[in-house]
Amino acid sequence: MQRQDVISIIITFVVGFLGGGYLYVAHFAKLVNPDTTESQESFMEFTVMGEAYGSCGTDCPAFQVQKDGSYRYKFSPNRGESVIRDGVLPLSQQRTLKKSLDEDALALQSESIPLTTCNSTSGGIDIKYRITYKGTEYLVDSCGTAVDSSGELWAALGGVWQYLQTVE
Repeated sequence: MQRQDVISIIITFVVGFLGGGYLYVAHFAKLVNPDTTESQESFMEFTVMGEAYGSCGTDCPAFQVQKDGSYRYKFSPNRGESVIRDGVLPLSQQRTLKKSLDEDALALQSESIPLTTCNSTSGGIDIKYRITYKGTEYLVDSCGTAVDSSGELWAALGGVWQYLQTVE
């Protein structure tokens, strides 16, 4: 081999190494490990926050579910220190929740109604949901809004609570 051949091989190796490194960092790495940070637009598109209030005082449970099904659940076992659990809802639960979200139903159930006797005023617990759907925020409250307690939306939200209470 002549000296020119060795230099050509080394230059080819260096250019190939640098080109491959660039392609990996710029393109392939994003496919293998995508950026999972929620954008503001994604956050405003779909979020469900549920919060119990009433006789549980400051130990009331609460949760937040994002568009991708990830959740954060805060609760106080045995009225002790608050615990926060993170995870992802099962796909069936995500589908049920997303299927139940209807703009007309949300608008109807978030309408204020004259206060009657609420569970929270008589030693019980009421539940409040802040639902952001397609950029609009709805407040659905078991005490103060026109909730359809036998409707699909209320059943789906109750299903999320039931699932979260069984998570270890």
